[in-house]
Amino acid sequence: MKTVRYVFPVLALLILGIWIGTSLKNNDIPAPIDEYPSATVLNVPVPLPSFSLTDHNGIEFTQWGLSRKWTFMFFGYTFCPDVCPMALVDLNYIYGNLIEKGDLVEEKFGVGTQVVFISVDPGRDTVNNLKEYIAHFNENFIAATGKPDVIDSLTRPIGVAYRLVPGKDPENNYYIDHSASFLLIDPLGRLRAYFSPPHKPAQIAEDFRKLRNKYTEECCRTSIRFNYIKLGDDEEEEEKNNEK
Repeated sequence: MKTVRYVFPVLALLILGIWIGTSLKNNDIPAPIDEYPSATVLNVPVPLPSFSLTDHNGIEFTQWGLSRKWTFMFFGYTFCPDVCPMALVDLNYIYGNLIEKGDLVEEKFGVGTQVVFISVDPGRDTVNNLKEYIAHFNENFIAATGKPDVIDSLTRPIGVAYRLVPGKDPENNYYIDHSASFLLIDPLGRLRAYFSPPHKPAQIAEDFRKLRNKYTEECCRTSIRFNYIKLGDDEEEEEKNNEK
């Protein structure tokens, strides 16, 4: 993997500010409280739209892949020189922390936990590239990408910003400025919280446990259908939705 040093902390913070200030302007975001030191929790969770991506094994990854799981989601790209590798190292620590303490699955409701890395650089991030890249961090992580319009339709509603920065050769040598937060998607496929950088993995793992304890029962017992996911749907209904 070709690595070029390129640091853009100011742009990353600016993008994050735009995300908080505009993309989620209609959502009440409570002031930070000691209950979740590393997280910003949304009063009204934001449903993700339907989407169809391809994962690092060449298999279709859709919104149904979020059902009955808490998902740490991060958007980046494999040619990213610093932000993405550091983020995935932190996510690997969080994942390992959950495994070590037997917290990867919420036993009461059978709700799992997963990490999904979505590339915003489909032009260079082929299936093979994603497979090789994600294996450096954790073989259980999911890496996926898709057509630019699909990625745009997924990122806009949840306030993920990114933009291409041309290099000397715009077709192959370019950077992508992108949001650096970890998004926490609940078992109904809704953005429930986000963790802004700088990330503190141990604190994030602890705050995640508290969030899961507070909101999992709401997700598992709700009778409200958010967009496409309703926990308890059987396989037959899932197949019908995939055929639409």
